[in-house]
Amino acid sequence: MPSLRGEENSGSTAQKANFSATSNQSQGEAEETNRSEEATPEKSEAEGGAADPASVPSPVIKQQYDWIDTSHSWAYNETQRVIEWFDGLFVSEDENPIKTPPSRFRLGLFTEFDIEADRDFKLVPVIDFKTDIELPNLERRLKVFITTRDPTALPDEDPTESNSELRFGATRDFFKNWNTSAGVKARWPPEAFANAEWVPTYKLPNLWRIYPKLKPFWDSERGFGALTSLVANHWKDRWLFRPTISLKWDEKDYHEDQDSANDPTSSQYGQDGLGYRWSVSTVVGYVPHLLNENDYGRRVGGSDAAEGWALRGRIDGNISQTLGYDLTLFRKGPLYKDYIFYVIAPEVQWEQTNDWKAEYTIQIGVEVLLWGQETYRGRN
Repeated sequence: MPSLRGEENSGSTAQKANFSATSNQSQGEAEETNRSEEATPEKSEAEGGAADPASVPSPVIKQQYDWIDTSHSWAYNETQRVIEWFDGLFVSEDENPIKTPPSRFRLGLFTEFDIEADRDFKLVPVIDFKTDIELPNLERRLKVFITTRDPTALPDEDPTESNSELRFGATRDFFKNWNTSAGVKARWPPEAFANAEWVPTYKLPNLWRIYPKLKPFWDSERGFGALTSLVANHWKDRWLFRPTISLKWDEKDYHEDQDSANDPTSSQYGQDGLGYRWSVSTVVGYVPHLLNENDYGRRVGGSDAAEGWALRGRIDGNISQTLGYDLTLFRKGPLYKDYIFYVIAPEVQWEQTNDWKAEYTIQIGVEVLLWGQETYRGRN
């Protein structure tokens, strides 16, 4: 969703802890490793503390539906079985196989209601899909991913406004704080993309953290480009404060800005943005429950929250002018048990292309988790 759903998690490697809904007990034990940015989380109650691991939010739907639980378990177990089989193909007869860690899948299904000036409703379906798959027998530290997240989008950009095509690829860490990714878009014929990313983390006192990023990229549609951003993250009790500033340039925007600057009918006539895009945003949120309480103190997104509220203000533009403002309220909570969540995000936007008239939208949807062992986890 806007506000938090469009923000990336920190670090070059997704968290590898093993999670699953409570109905998936048959999936077996798994090894747990912390995020690459650090070995142990903060535990000081004075600096904010964590929720009681036994205290989890109550879902909206309290009645149990066996067909939902059975379908959920079947989907995870069958998918994981295929992944383990594929990984096992790369084990030679004289090698000991490495256990394939449980994978993680998150599927978001959303509908955006756009209330236009004539009071008609415009429905925009949105699919947000992300995976965390490891194939240790294929190649150590190689991770396969399937996602709808646009790797060329600004970190606080709304997924509904970026390219949300399904992408397949692999990522690998080569140097400290550096990782590379390459893959193809799910279209015919397939189109390639690749990027390298420098994403260090700087820990400061009182649960402040700084996340700089530098990402050169190539995309078959956008050409060559680069993205840089700086995110500050601060926790106080269960309150989260996050300012973000980011800047991007790519060949496609460069040529489009030239065309707009020379088009008398364009709102950017005479104003060449030179292919640059920038954004500044601030998020203030209250997150009483995280899916993994070990994430407390770290940078999290809406997909990491089990329950929470957030308010985000954002300004974006190009090098010559401001293009838009938006204000978004985000609400997420459990809908059914601990693996289906509802998300509601009303938003108001003011854009130059619409003569700065207020535009109102609301996104409503669900997120379904297919993870390893339990969903909610207290601190280690």
